[in-house]
Amino acid sequence: MQNELPHLAILIKRSFEKHAWHGPSVKESLENVTPELAQKKIPGTHSIIELVAHMTSWRMFVVKRLQGDADFKVSDEANFPAATDWVATLNALEESQRQLMDALKSFPEHKLHETVPNASAPYSFYILLHGIVHHDLYHTGQIMLIRRAAL
Repeated sequence: MQNELPHLAILIKRSFEKHAWHGPSVKESLENVTPELAQKKIPGTHSIIELVAHMTSWRMFVVKRLQGDADFKVSDEANFPAATDWVATLNALEESQRQLMDALKSFPEHKLHETVPNASAPYSFYILLHGIVHHDLYHTGQIMLIRRAAL
């Protein structure tokens, strides 16, 4: 199928910014989160700031793969990095969105169903792009639960 990339770009944009079909977007889940709340931990979970840093790391993985960097990996340290500066963490997440949207604009449509090189299991760029949406929204749900538990 041709012209799938524009639809994927809309899906990624809406799930990140607003008007997500399922409920709160990534950004909406982070509205009014204070630095104190961002650091709060519920037993057995990561904090909001840790989740946001983790999401950013995996979004950059997708960006690098779309840009042709077949060797880029998310290190153990980057998987759930130690983050303490809430504003910097939010800015990095926003920057990852900008870079992801830019990478999508320059990604060739004909490669969408090709296998991502050096992936841990065989999957296409199409699956990779849907995967980052699923990943973001999975963690958005966790963020919403942490917010509710902190009330």
